[in-house]
Amino acid sequence: MSKKREENLNKPWHKRIVSGIKNKWNKLKKRRDDYLKRRPHRSFRRTRRRDYKRSLKLPGYWSLTVQILMIIKKNKRLFIGLALLYGLLTILLSSMMSQDTYDELKELIDSANEDGAYGALAVNLSLFWGVFTSQLSGASFGEAGSSQQIFGVLFGLYTWLAVIWLLRSIMSGKKPRLRDGLYGSGGPVLSMVALALILLVQMIPAAVALIVYAAADVSGLLDQTAVLMLFGGGAILLGVLSLYWMTSTVIAMVVATLPGMYPMQAIKIAGDLAIGRRVRILLRLLWSVVLLFIFWLVILLPVILLDGALKSAIPDLSWLPLVPITAIILMAWSVVFEAAYVYVFYRRIIDDDSAPA
Repeated sequence: MSKKREENLNKPWHKRIVSGIKNKWNKLKKRRDDYLKRRPHRSFRRTRRRDYKRSLKLPGYWSLTVQILMIIKKNKRLFIGLALLYGLLTILLSSMMSQDTYDELKELIDSANEDGAYGALAVNLSLFWGVFTSQLSGASFGEAGSSQQIFGVLFGLYTWLAVIWLLRSIMSGKKPRLRDGLYGSGGPVLSMVALALILLVQMIPAAVALIVYAAADVSGLLDQTAVLMLFGGGAILLGVLSLYWMTSTVIAMVVATLPGMYPMQAIKIAGDLAIGRRVRILLRLLWSVVLLFIFWLVILLPVILLDGALKSAIPDLSWLPLVPITAIILMAWSVVFEAAYVYVFYRRIIDDDSAPA
């Protein structure tokens, strides 16, 4: 027992209580002072640009994307192998959109277009959007049990960790193998699960906005211009709030892979990195999402057209889940690319880790 602790135990009980309260207060005050020192913004006070202006020297949008693609191309055996492994495990253990589910979606869209008013292209685009949103939202796992859905989420998080582990080794001059990444990257998986839950909580405002807006649209409230502007403005504000929170959390999902890093500590560090340049970081992250959407559109839409033509010509192939398998492969590649993009982008941010002015 330390001398200081022994002296504290010898004090009268009321003095010990006062001393404990004083110590807690000093710790809270120190944390508050530290927070105010790191964050220039103050509630209900105007923050001048000179107080939060912060540099962020980055390559152009295309230049950074090409750099990441070149890294992936140079190590294509690692990343393609990881994407194929993720896709295979998802199919075997987490299930995927079945051919029956895809056929039901197709019939639903065809029935909504019985008079042919929208045309074949619009129908195929609607089918693409249905597959795309179902895969991203997890609705494609509707036939799977909850344990299989959990496996699907864990596979995605583990792939994210493996990509970051491999990239960190590659950028430090090493030549890792896929096996090394799979066995060596799983340490922060609990931190990643915690950050994924925080990310879901941060998406609640946007989800509430979409639900309320859709309900108002169905009920006919949005037929009035004033009500439409009110609901539209509120939905945009809630969506911006979710994006504001999620920006630093995505960066925290890279910071959390550092040794000995806890989830809330990672969020704190990521918030410090984003302060004063959050909009520029958000635009870069949205750029990667737009690229992935275009990639899905370029690959999946022709596959949908091919699937329809092939099964019309050869009805015996109606069992072949060509579109669901393609969607799983695209999902696996999307996780690999997004993890690589965010990690390389994070490295560029810390290369210019200047404090707010």
